[in-house]
Amino acid sequence: MSQLLKSEIDFDLDKSNMKEAIISFPYQIEAAISDYEMIKFKNQYDNINNILVLGMGGSAIGADLAKVIVQNSCIVPIFINRSYAIPNWVGPNTLVVASSYSGNTEETLEAFSQCKKRTSKIIIISTGGELVLQSNKKNYDKIIIPGGYQPRAALGYSFTFLIILLEKIKLIPKIILEKINNSIKSIKALSLDLSKAPDSILNIAQKIHSTCPIIYGSEELTSVVALRFKGQLAENGKILSFSSNFPEHNHNEIEGWTLNKSIIKEFSLIWIKDIEEDLRIKNRMHISSNIIKKLPKYELTIQNSGSTKVERLLKLIHYVDWISYYVALYNKIDPTPVKRIEKLKIQMKEIE
Repeated sequence: MSQLLKSEIDFDLDKSNMKEAIISFPYQIEAAISDYEMIKFKNQYDNINNILVLGMGGSAIGADLAKVIVQNSCIVPIFINRSYAIPNWVGPNTLVVASSYSGNTEETLEAFSQCKKRTSKIIIISTGGELVLQSNKKNYDKIIIPGGYQPRAALGYSFTFLIILLEKIKLIPKIILEKINNSIKSIKALSLDLSKAPDSILNIAQKIHSTCPIIYGSEELTSVVALRFKGQLAENGKILSFSSNFPEHNHNEIEGWTLNKSIIKEFSLIWIKDIEEDLRIKNRMHISSNIIKKLPKYELTIQNSGSTKVERLLKLIHYVDWISYYVALYNKIDPTPVKRIEKLKIQMKEIE
């Protein structure tokens, strides 16, 4: 079966080598952790009441992932800001983390300029660009990420450096970083397997590449995987998909599976699950599946093994990245270029 599935895709389409970028995920985590002792902050971060992370796209998903990992141990709440504007509650005791891979993200720069008027507790995570240039004038602390990646492909760096930052200023316990470090070997093994295009992942990509995937996760854990999957299917696979989470799904979206059945027949339904999910979430997913399972074209479940939630979560993130890569190849397109995003950026500059 493997040769038959592989015969449908052209690996030469990957002209910009997104494959190697995806493979680098566990190595990025490892490299970031190896820089732990070198990361030193000259400014003080006492009396922090809340955290606001500024970011868009690939930089923001790193914050989403970090937030899910630390949410039960961080001593203050974390909010992700995907907008030009910032919340009114940002003040002197807010820690602002401005995360932009390029350092030139328009929305992040605008939000950053507003934050500078409200708090001095600002840390930059970036490769450089305008964000770093402006921060140098204010003597803000910085973590410089290695360049050369598409922002979405630098996830290993962006989320790990954010967690290191939070641990360095004593907002989370060190054991979280230890769990991440202990997961690297397992993620590397998974990556090696998936890079060889096994049937297990090609079957999924082959089924969903010509559908509109509807991806369901759980609010407390796998929601970030569903969100990442949606983003990667768009940027790598060049297809639309939609994600939402349980239990909220049961209070509105399940009714949306009632009409337009000819359209629904072009959907694939994907469940992102974990063995330690709340039993009530498991029950809700099971019952919901029984109610709607005959409606979409395909129904699939994605789940990974691992000794800790952190390990399983990171493996799920890596797994869906690989699916998006193979979806692109089944769709006969190079996964790296994001022509519509670049076109939009050019047109935005033309009207400024």
